[in-house]
Amino acid sequence: MEGIEDLEGQEDLRRRQFEREYLAWLKFSAREIAESLKRLSAERREEIFAFYERVLREPEKMHSPLSSDERKRLERILGGGVRAGAGAEAAGVAEVAEVDAAEAVEERASMRGAERLRSIVLLKTPAVVFAHAIFPASSFFDVGVAMHRRFFVGGRWFAVISLNASYLEIASDAMLRYLLEHELIQGEMYEELARMNVRHLSPELKGAYHEAARLEAIRRTRISEEEVRSEEEIIRELSLKEPLVPTGFAASSIYLHLLRNYEALKHFGWESRDDMEREWERLSHEFASWIEFSMHSFGVFVSELKRLVRSAGEFSVEFV
Repeated sequence: MEGIEDLEGQEDLRRRQFEREYLAWLKFSAREIAESLKRLSAERREEIFAFYERVLREPEKMHSPLSSDERKRLERILGGGVRAGAGAEAAGVAEVAEVDAAEAVEERASMRGAERLRSIVLLKTPAVVFAHAIFPASSFFDVGVAMHRRFFVGGRWFAVISLNASYLEIASDAMLRYLLEHELIQGEMYEELARMNVRHLSPELKGAYHEAARLEAIRRTRISEEEVRSEEEIIRELSLKEPLVPTGFAASSIYLHLLRNYEALKHFGWESRDDMEREWERLSHEFASWIEFSMHSFGVFVSELKRLVRSAGEFSVEFV
């Protein structure tokens, strides 16, 4: 019994140390994010703070399902589909044939994309997510407009891809295909690591896997260098004007969204298919135990952000 108690005590100490370090990191990150918020209009800042307050009260509502048209668009794009040309009613005989052929190609592409996304819950959120930096060029964090995670809820596994809603609206088809491929490839890599019982990666290794997935996504989609640069610029711009949310809270909000909407989403899920997935079931309970902390830490982050932004505003008014 003493040995078990010692192990539990060590785990408790590690957890408390992680929580302290994570909260410190969030506060440091809030300083950098506050500087971006100060450059926005007062009205936009208050809109962002109102969003934070809403999702603190109801984290599951941070994400919402894609519309039918949005999902169909992603299915077509992922399948490699192209948009049909001008309407047949305004076309000549030869052009009509070209339009019909293009529509047939697009339909086949949609079917391929639908198959690849068949078991994936697609969500959108107004937020841009940020996480511990894995690239040397970053200061405290890296940002992203997509998350790809797997959750065990109600006895079923769910694969989820969440996209920033503004990115979904303004990104080109080529950008979206590249983004989806990158998320799916990286998901396959992490699944393979999990099967090898690798649970923790250093920031350097995370960066290496991210870069490997990025290069493979470029190869598969044949996206141009110019389009990649434009995509990176869109992400940078969104990170300066959209609500920034840490990945820990974003993941917890997805979990709660699945829990609250289980009946409507359960057809996407599957029961454990092998011994490895059954082992992951046990580990999934560990994730659930972190939800309360992720909500608490996000509250600390929001409070720190408000303090930094609003106190600076009051100070400048007082001494102008």
